[in-house]
Amino acid sequence: MTKLDLVLARIRQLPPEQQEALAAEIEYRLDNAGQRSFFTDEEWAEIEPTLYEDEEEIPHAQVVAEMRAKFGE
Repeated sequence: MTKLDLVLARIRQLPPEQQEALAAEIEYRLDNAGQRSFFTDEEWAEIEPTLYEDEEEIPHAQVVAEMRAKFGE
């Protein structure tokens, strides 16, 4: 059984409303797979001002190192 088959089996065990929500999310991602972002320009305009509120910046090198450690590159 493939990973996709296992995930689909798990989805089928969820209530119908959750199945529909996941199906809509997957469909949206498939339809927009070639785009650089899943957000529209308007959504980014709303999101960006809040990205760094009350957070200290993390150096790029630290982010890269943590991602490599996490994903084994």
